[in-house]
Order: sequence, then structure tokens, then C-alpha cells
Amino acid sequence: MKTLLSFAASIILAFSMFSLPASAVVTFDDVPATHGFAFEIIYLHEQGIVSGYEDGTFRPNATVSRAQATVMIGRALELDGKQRKTPFKDVSAGHPASGYIDSAVKEGIAFGFPDNTFRPNGQLNRGQAAMFLDRAFDFPAAPPSGFLDMGPNTVSNEAVARLAHQGVAKGFPDNRFRPSSPVTRAQFAAFLARAIEPTFIEDKRELLAAANEILGALQEKNFVEVSKYVSSSKGLAFCPYSGGCLDGNGQTFSKSQVSAFMADQKEYLWGYEDGSGFPIELTPAAYYDEYLMDADYEEKERYGRTEQPMTREQIARRFPNAAVVEFYNPGTAQFEYMNWQNLNMVFEKNSEGEWILIAIVNNRWTI
Repeated sequence: MKTLLSFAASIILAFSMFSLPASAVVTFDDVPATHGFAFEIIYLHEQGIVSGYEDGTFRPNATVSRAQATVMIGRALELDGKQRKTPFKDVSAGHPASGYIDSAVKEGIAFGFPDNTFRPNGQLNRGQAAMFLDRAFDFPAAPPSGFLDMGPNTVSNEAVARLAHQGVAKGFPDNRFRPSSPVTRAQFAAFLARAIEPTFIEDKRELLAAANEILGALQEKNFVEVSKYVSSSKGLAFCPYSGGCLDGNGQTFSKSQVSAFMADQKEYLWGYEDGSGFPIELTPAAYYDEYLMDADYEEKERYGRTEQPMTREQIARRFPNAAVVEFYNPGTAQFEYMNWQNLNMVFEKNSEGEWILIAIVNNRWTI
């Protein structure tokens, strides 16, 4: 049976980012709180992405099949899992994973074999798992991983490099990744949890804390504090709409200009209204009121799944190596939640490996 655990105070504190009271934390009989991937497994279970077995176990050391991996990724990406016909002769419409397999193939996440099979029960190795996840989450280019057993002749080399660079995949103490070793359920859960919720990655937790501090400074109109996160060489770009940001619109302020943001009386062209195309010509203070902070945003304990994928895609096209923290206001029932807005903080690492704020991109529904 699943076990309800009351963790020690330190464990509760470490798990506090998930906003669960200790009495509500549910784990499996074979995944104690001391397990290296306990929080990742619990998180995915909480999200409905993984499940255990009827005997209350998770079987963390069991291997992962191609079908199981596809289902977990499909649930994480909220793909259509309705059972249906697939193009593979070994995956019938009645197969439990048929819907997710068909969706994953259409999304370019999973592929079959030349003999028109998918081999749903085939065992997935660590390299193949990295390739599945790399295609699912479209991570940006990365330098070589540095693992002793990875190189240009290894089919999963680039995928492993991208996942390792993002902190999603880790190797073993001997600096090897072991791409041909079977991936276990616990390992795959850890990779997937880190991919969809970066707070499982240490420096991404630090980044989220910094983003919350910046949000507080914005709410207080303390741009001197905001400027501390801005690079002297890159400055800070402001975009009222993500689409306009993609087109090269927006306004970039130097570090010193950011510091004096609210006192600046000059009118700037920030971009163009999405829809009408009217120019947005405002002072920084007016831009603050009408676009930058025109909604109530709250601090975040998790990154969470993006509420507006198109916004994230457009930001990634202009800033392909960036990490984005999205603050979202869902709007109101009065307008059927069509009056949503979001504020996206865009970060990159500088040459010293420190996160710097390079852009703040807003977006909202327009007609």
C-alpha cells in the first residue's frame, strides 16, 4: 500500500516548493523519503504523469519500455492519449498506449522501425531516453557533455549533451553516462521531472528565487534593485508583445537607464499594438502602468508548465539559449479569462556562469 509519511523538518523544508503539507505527501512502499529521486517521483505522481502498481510499489529499479516512456512524456506534454489506430502493426487501437504513441509520432518525439513496428515493449536505454526527451522538449544547442563514454560516433551524443547542459541528465561518479545501459523508472522519472519542473535543478532553483526578487522590486518600482541583475554590456530589452519581440521590436535600456527607469521623461517607441498595429509611444513610467505591470503577478514556488506555449516559442526564437520564468495572470471570469496577461523574465548566463536578466517580455490576448 502507498505510505503516508511525516518527514523530518529538514525534508519538509526541502519539499516546501511543492506546497504540500507533510500529512499529504504520498510516496510508494519502495520509494522511501531517503531515495535519491523521491521528490521527483512524488512530483510526477502528484501531476498524474506516473503511477505505481496495484501492490502499492513504484519499482524504481525496473526498466522502462518504449511505450511507458511515450505515455509519461505524453502526459507531461498533455498530448492526446485517447486510444486509436496507429501506423504500426504491433500497436493496435486497443493498446493502452496507442493514443500517446500516435501523438508522439505526429509531434516528432518518437519514431518506429523500418519494418513498420514500434516495439512498445522494447527496453529503453539511457541514450534513447535522452533522445526521446530531447525531441520532446527541444533543448537548445550545447557544448560537448564531457562524459568519457560519449563522442561524435555515439548516436545519442548531441541529445545527452543538451540534457546535461540543462541539468536534466546526469552521469555517474566515474564521469560516464552509460548510454547503452537500461534506463530505470527512477532515472527516467528524474530526467522527466527536471525537464518539466526546473526547480529540481539547483541553479534553476536559484534563478527562480532571483526572479521572485526581481518581481518584488518591480512591484515596488525599485529599478535600482532590478538593474543589479542587468549586464553592463547587454542591457535589458522590454517587449510589450512576444510576437513583436520576435520581429525585432521592443526597447533596450542600458544598465544605468534601467536604474533611472521611472524618472525618465522621454517617450520611446516600445513596439506596435498586436492587432491594430498602432505604435506604442510612451514614457517608461507610462509603459510600466500600461504594459509592464498592468496585472497582478504573484511569486512562484515552482516554474510550472507554461500557460501560453506560443509566447514561450516566440521568446525562444529570439533568445534560443535563454531560461524563462513566466509570471501569469489568468484574467477574470467576467471576460471568460480572455483578458489574461503574462510577464516573462528572460535570463542568460554570462561568461562567469552567472544568470543575468536580458529581457522582460509581456504578452496578452488581443483581437
